Amino acid sequence: MAPPEEDTDPGAVAGTITELLDELSTDDTSREVGEDLVRVLMQFYGAGLAQMISIVRLGAGDTMVHRMAADPLVAALLTLHDLHPVELPVRVGHALDTARRRLGSHGSGITLDRVDTHTGTVHVTLAAGCGSSSDTVRDVVRTAVAELAPEVAAVEFAAEAPGPALLQIGLRPPGTSTVAAAGS
Repeated sequence: MAPPEEDTDPGAVAGTITELLDELSTDDTSREVGEDLVRVLMQFYGAGLAQMISIVRLGAGDTMVHRMAADPLVAALLTLHDLHPVELPVRVGHALDTARRRLGSHGSGITLDRVDTHTGTVHVTLAAGCGSSSDTVRDVVRTAVAELAPEVAAVEFAAEAPGPALLQIGLRPPGTSTVAAAGS
């Protein structure tokens, strides 16, 4: 058996599976058989992965399981089978930390509001100013979340309400006096 390709993209594989199932859609019976085959294979591979994780955890501990989950391909498989050792909100938090690092000073206003685990939606608030409304900031956040939490369906952004307007405090123009203005 050939070793797996180093650059296997989980998203591309999922897309290929969808395309193949769509090709089967011309015949209802074939489509049902194809979907059943995918479902059975998923159960089979999921059970095998769960057993592998148990063996690794017993032999090498949680540290090794976390190291395995750090690999993007392995992480995608573990996520697909609900076996990822790090909870979704924690991974999303790590993703936002990654986005902040990538954005430098432009990432300081990124705040995680909540992760809706039922819909797979991440809600993020962007602080006013410093490029918070830019498409680049949003793209970097979406990319980081997709890398560390591929099961997230959407990232929704809200803009932080701007604070009160700043007033300029300065010196009075030369020749004016508060005493003269009060005595008038």
